[in-house]
Amino acid sequence: FQLMLEPARERLKKYTIEELCEKGNIQFCKEKSEFVVSSIGQEIKVHYPDFVIKQEVEMWHHLTLLQYMAMADGSSLTGKWIDLSQMRGGLSRGISFNKDITSIFEKNFVDVSVDAFQKACQELGGVIMEGRADITVKIPYASMFPIQINYWEGDDEFLPSGKVLVDENAEHYLTIEAAGSACIIVVNGIVNKLK
Repeated sequence: FQLMLEPARERLKKYTIEELCEKGNIQFCKEKSEFVVSSIGQEIKVHYPDFVIKQEVEMWHHLTLLQYMAMADGSSLTGKWIDLSQMRGGLSRGISFNKDITSIFEKNFVDVSVDAFQKACQELGGVIMEGRADITVKIPYASMFPIQINYWEGDDEFLPSGKVLVDENAEHYLTIEAAGSACIIVVNGIVNKLK
């Protein structure tokens, strides 16, 4: 983790404050010298110029937010949702992340009602959407990196299941590895809200 964190901070130092704000659609507070990144129901503060997050944030969440800031290129979101396996490099890594996510749903969402799932998602900044699942929610991992979660409640015959999707232009904001990590962080965030 530490070996990846320092290069992520170094990459950010080559951009101006204005570039980072514009490309990632984030705010900068001059008085406190910090960027404010809205992520899964929290306002994460990234100190400038060292790009340190002093809040208690799970380590991969910390790293992927810095990667988001460095990779963001300001591309518009399409509103078309794709599976992680459809991202560049996703045939191997995306399928692996999808299996991990399926496992999390099967192990942690037994007896979780649609109402309880909805409430947990809304606590993470989630917005209910139209969809074919029992419930479809869009959760902002970052302002330009929304994650859609489709949830099907389990019953006597079937285990609960879920599918996670990202915007078609997700690769303009995170690599497949970081996107997969972000999706797992969001699903685990829902698990934690249900405890």
